[in-house]
Amino acid sequence: MSNKFVYWVGGDYDVIDGVKHYIPSIVYEGVAGHIPCRNGDSPGSLPYYWGTTEEECRRACDEANERMGYTREFALDVVTSSMIAHKDLVI
Repeated sequence: MSNKFVYWVGGDYDVIDGVKHYIPSIVYEGVAGHIPCRNGDSPGSLPYYWGTTEEECRRACDEANERMGYTREFALDVVTSSMIAHKDLVI
């Protein structure tokens, strides 16, 4: 397993006062699934909100990945590797 990960818009959001607040996910290279950045279940903990639209959250994810030295193309490769790993699961 690689320890490389990227931020990705996994489709998770909370609705607050009628407005969607999108939560980024972490996707590890070669590992099935994604981990929404919800900051645990501790009392008082809040998720990370990276925008009120999916596009705004995607841009924030791209910027965070770029700060780690990863291009959008690399992020897509990591997400693809996660999907392939999921395909190989035996249920």
